[in-house]
Amino acid sequence: MLLSSAAARDLSPRVSEALDGASWLHVAPGDRETDFDVAFISRDVTGLSTKHQVQPATKVFYDALLAAPSLQWVHVHSAGADRPVYVALRERGVQLTTSSGANAPVVAISALSGILALARRLPLLLAAQRERRWAPLFESGVPRDLEGQSAVVVGWGPIGQRIGALLQALGVRVAVARQSSVPAGTEIPTAQYAQLQLLLPQADWLVLCCPLSAE
Repeated sequence: MLLSSAAARDLSPRVSEALDGASWLHVAPGDRETDFDVAFISRDVTGLSTKHQVQPATKVFYDALLAAPSLQWVHVHSAGADRPVYVALRERGVQLTTSSGANAPVVAISALSGILALARRLPLLLAAQRERRWAPLFESGVPRDLEGQSAVVVGWGPIGQRIGALLQALGVRVAVARQSSVPAGTEIPTAQYAQLQLLLPQADWLVLCCPLSAE
């Protein structure tokens, strides 16, 4: 199993427990033993790398994945699976699984923080603060209360559901665009992605929580 040294240190007991005593061998990038059938891409492996800019340490791990002839399964610490290395692995027939929902609480709070900041015009106030001047909102218009406004949440996975619940707790009316036509909940207007335009005319906020796909 290909693991980073940090992941092996933290997860080895749990791996052994999950395998119910079956033997397994930890392989690290750069080891002479370069073949393995399972790999876990932990958060420390991804590091500061992005889809378009891969850091050297991450590239070493990716190269090991691509060079392993016996690789059958790769699990990723995050929900996204659109990085070029993942696409290449799937094209080889490697099973790729993700950690959908693992980051949902943090992402939902971050999204809500952005909505609250924009709703109360904090960017304007912060800019005035940096310039050491007073910027009363009466001139630009007092912000509307969030309560009673409407938000369209696009995507109803773990992240979308958490954001929807937080918005509802603040009195925001939530509508949902999702892949399925199944209603997102009681009294939640729901449409499939192709009918998103039907929900937009009444929306004050548009929150994108959908997977990055061709659709």
